[in-house]
Amino acid sequence: MKPPKTDFEAMIMALELSVSAVTDEQSEQCLTMAETFALNLSEIEIARAKKVALANLQANLQANA
Repeated sequence: MKPPKTDFEAMIMALELSVSAVTDEQSEQCLTMAETFALNLSEIEIARAKKVALANLQANLQANA
């Protein structure tokens, strides 16, 4: 994974990591980070980040199936 350059990219990464985290604690940490990044985004950008993260996770699932 390449480092995010914007809060939008960081939010996508945090959302993806929250789903794939090994422990609940790690997942919660990622969600907290995502909430922090969301403070700098509009509602539309937040919704878009959620859609992108979901699409990325689904693509990874299919690629590994």
